[in-house]
Amino acid sequence: MKNFVVHELLYHAIIAHPDQVIVSDGKQFTFRQFYTRVVKIANSLNKQGIKKGTVIGVLDVNSHRFLEMHYACSMLGAILHTINFRLAPEQMVYSMEHAGDEWLFVSDVFVEAAKPLFSKFHNLVLMSDNRGQTFPEAQAAFHYEELLEQGEEKEPDGINDVKETDIFSIFYTTGTTGKPKGIQYQHRTIITGSIQLFHHLALHKYGARLSSRDVYMPLIPFFHIHAWGMAFFPLYLGAKLVLPGVADPSGQLALIKKEKISWMNMVPTQLQMLLDQKGFGNVKVLTGGSPFASGIAQKAQQAGINFSLIYGGSDQLATAISVVPEEVDPHTSEALEWLRVGMRPLPLVEVSLRAKDGRELPHDGKSIGAVWVRSPWLPNCYYKDPEISKVHFIDGWFRTGDLGFFSANNLLYVADREGDAIKSGGEWIPTGMLEAFISEHPAVVKVAVIPKNDERWGQRPLAIVKTSENISRKELLNLLKTKVKKGKLSKFWIPDQFIFVDEIPLTSAGKLNKKVLRERYSNAK
Repeated sequence: MKNFVVHELLYHAIIAHPDQVIVSDGKQFTFRQFYTRVVKIANSLNKQGIKKGTVIGVLDVNSHRFLEMHYACSMLGAILHTINFRLAPEQMVYSMEHAGDEWLFVSDVFVEAAKPLFSKFHNLVLMSDNRGQTFPEAQAAFHYEELLEQGEEKEPDGINDVKETDIFSIFYTTGTTGKPKGIQYQHRTIITGSIQLFHHLALHKYGARLSSRDVYMPLIPFFHIHAWGMAFFPLYLGAKLVLPGVADPSGQLALIKKEKISWMNMVPTQLQMLLDQKGFGNVKVLTGGSPFASGIAQKAQQAGINFSLIYGGSDQLATAISVVPEEVDPHTSEALEWLRVGMRPLPLVEVSLRAKDGRELPHDGKSIGAVWVRSPWLPNCYYKDPEISKVHFIDGWFRTGDLGFFSANNLLYVADREGDAIKSGGEWIPTGMLEAFISEHPAVVKVAVIPKNDERWGQRPLAIVKTSENISRKELLNLLKTKVKKGKLSKFWIPDQFIFVDEIPLTSAGKLNKKVLRERYSNAK
């Protein structure tokens, strides 16, 4: 690479692995064919006036066209806004206006839902094989494949002006605690963080270890940190990439079998849905985004799945990945527990535990504190949001909003969100740990622990549980009492109340929506 910019990864791919393939929507493209399509769409868009600094919003599932736009935007020096289609409509519009989207690329998956937005943007591009659709609502409408055919196989003007410190992309947090917050990544930071993430996975023997011989399929959508860097890594590595598009769990299983998928990423709820499919197993999975319940971990192990847990987020990209400590037998239940919770910070990442007054806390296995992170790829603020930035980005550090502690072998355990942890009688109760223990009951499908207002203690834990069959409160109490006897939790952590429900609401990122649950149950009798 002569420059540390995203499209240079594509140059490397066609030199070193020109015949490797990308599979999407029933089609197959070699890296060389993919490069040709990228250059032609970039050339055509350049003729339409897209240039360095133009903000392009893309609303699509994981498809070859969305992947092409990553590299075309890089060649143009344009800023790629990966639109979070799981945001509420008003939040989605807010993110597009806040980012300053000038062009809107929409796949036919979202056309009907997005029609009210068309009048707000000067230029619309339909990402589809269907060229017959017209959109009078839009000021100017184009078809992606027609634009591509009109392009020359010639790099766009200004490609040599793209620098590694230029902004490559912007995306937005889920917005469950207010308006979505925008995060910008430079070419240099998004490449460094993504590659370092996957290098870390290659360093350790167990879990979601990867290699160039793996076949990759990201279930994390591109709008979430570019599918945790999967928009870049397979091309860098020279590995086969399969993009699932709109496939549901049964369709994903069919792709796994047909394309011989061996490595995937997904949130725990997606993993649970795949585990419900007969015949799913014997793959490697990187999961994260929410606490990884013991029950799901055990089911995954029984299905022959080698997994690792990642800790990070849109505003820090990647911080740590779970590993089995060297002194632990990898075939034991202890090793399974470490893969579920015990995370080692990536090389070049610093993690600090802080008290409320900012003091650093010791890594003694006992001190629970706020998790602060520092890395070479960390952004320095939220986009156009200075007040919230002051709270989280402090002297080169990012205050994550999580609570955690370090184990005796210096692995990071993230116990809870600061806003989710329960302060009972002046002591912290980490809800994530309670949820993990409760989920070990085989009938528990989902569980959320939230604070319930209490006159004596201020707050007490309340467990909201979805089950696959009828179970009693006593069964769950007995399960937790065995954990107390083993020294895994304190007696006062045990919830005072269990509420059994048919469904537990999730956020747009597939996490437990505790904001809704607190509004609904915090004063439950």
